[in-house]
Amino acid sequence: MYEIPSSDELRKFMNENNMTGADLAALTGVKPRSARQWVAPPGSKSWRAIPWAAWAILQILTGKITKKDLLKQVDTWKREIKGLGLYERGAAGRPAKDN
Repeated sequence: MYEIPSSDELRKFMNENNMTGADLAALTGVKPRSARQWVAPPGSKSWRAIPWAAWAILQILTGKITKKDLLKQVDTWKREIKGLGLYERGAAGRPAKDN
């Protein structure tokens, strides 16, 4: 399951991949301020968790996970969510399509 990396883990990831804050922002398509918030100390006023999609992009681009691994995880989540009944209604109240 996806776990939000801590600020320390994210900084370690950046160091291991010779990545600057500007690189982090550019690779994930966010403003530098967002990237700074992801590496801010937890509990600080500016700290924000890195979004799952941004973390997944970084892991794929650096070869930590494969696209196949990522899609397998997404399929697992979809099954879990469907089991909770969260796929019962689609947009605008229409029945959701089964995939």
